[in-house]
Amino acid sequence: MDMDGMRIALVAVTSNGIGISERLSREFRTDIFVSSRYAGSGKYQTFRHAGDIMESIFENYDAAIFVMSLGAVVRIIAPYLHDKFHDIPVLAIDDSARFVIPVTGGHHGANDMAGKISDILGACAVITTASDIHGIASVDSVAVKYGMAIRNRENLAPVSGDMLAGDPVQVINRTGIPVPDLPGSPSGRKIIITYMDEQDASALILVPHVLDLGIGFSSDATLTDMLNAIESTFKKFHLLMEAIRSISTIDIKSGNPDIKKLAENLECPLYFYPADELNRYASEKSAAVYRATGAYSVSNPAARISSGNGMQIVSKEIINNVTVSVFLHGH
Repeated sequence: MDMDGMRIALVAVTSNGIGISERLSREFRTDIFVSSRYAGSGKYQTFRHAGDIMESIFENYDAAIFVMSLGAVVRIIAPYLHDKFHDIPVLAIDDSARFVIPVTGGHHGANDMAGKISDILGACAVITTASDIHGIASVDSVAVKYGMAIRNRENLAPVSGDMLAGDPVQVINRTGIPVPDLPGSPSGRKIIITYMDEQDASALILVPHVLDLGIGFSSDATLTDMLNAIESTFKKFHLLMEAIRSISTIDIKSGNPDIKKLAENLECPLYFYPADELNRYASEKSAAVYRATGAYSVSNPAARISSGNGMQIVSKEIINNVTVSVFLHGH
């Protein structure tokens, strides 16, 4: 896990804790929260009771590190925990910096963070997740590593249990993306890595970001129009929205606020291409589109470029005033 790109809250309640926090803040970007009784310099954010800042930390930070006892951390964060898929990584460090303990999110970054922090402090990382102890890749940590969403989450525990017990687990990969962490076998419960809507209630479905969308739209198209077109296209072709990797269009739309909101809503990057570049990749030529944009086609070549000339999944789907094309990245 790249800690440099994370927003990390450090919480300290003693003078030793402040010193430990300052050591860590020199290595990666943090905001330090300190008990008001020790905040003499004014360079920290302060609190009277640690519980008072928990809601803000869980809403605004990617991870939280507490320099205090494990029991105190558990009591403070308990009201703000929801489930393993949404809780931020939380770690506890003792007041002498001897131990670094992942509290939540072990497979979602906390274990990796504990290793890096222990190297900085010369401490011991206390890892308690069973898969890490036995040297077995956990499904959720693999999902995080490869940026995959997990569907059919009710099947995560039984599949993970089989892997931990050494029982066979099938891995069916429909994407072509190599995932060596999950070697699999011909039998056992199924893990399906896919961008398709798999109707298999017994399988654990992992969805990587592998679909590049090209979109063309008229000047009166709204955010709702774009979302409806994409959702309708994905439903028609049995594709999963979680698999979206990027959205792209022609550069004359770069000032359109709705296309930017679309990328924000779908949490993916947005690319713009000039007409001459789109024309080099255009497989169809529309005189009407050319008169309006200077490009013979927009959605299909835009998706093709973003996918690295990957495999075409949807050539062109026109829904009202929006056109959608879909390519599989790099294949």
